[in-house]
Amino acid sequence: MNAFRNLLILLITVATLAGCYKNEPIPTADFTYSGNNDFKIPCTVHFTNRSTNAFSYDWYFGNDSTSADTNPSFTYTLPGKYLVELRAYTESRNEWASQRKEIVIQDTLK
Repeated sequence: MNAFRNLLILLITVATLAGCYKNEPIPTADFTYSGNNDFKIPCTVHFTNRSTNAFSYDWYFGNDSTSADTNPSFTYTLPGKYLVELRAYTESRNEWASQRKEIVIQDTLK
């Protein structure tokens, strides 16, 4: 009888939690970018968000800087290779997708 009661409690709990989950389309993350100054420092890079089914965004610019803007711009002041990541979230933030691209910023002396 305890096994039946425990199974019943489990089924009720699962059914209750399933009712709380919002059925949202899974997002896709996609972006393009362009930079001024021939990608030499200082270089301001403009990011164009092309994600679908997303409600909010987190950008990581490869140097501990972040943004939650939809289409941010960021100025790189040091040369190097930066791995930029965009995360696109559903409204509930239960589902998300990401895309990464490497951006190379050159020294002005090259």
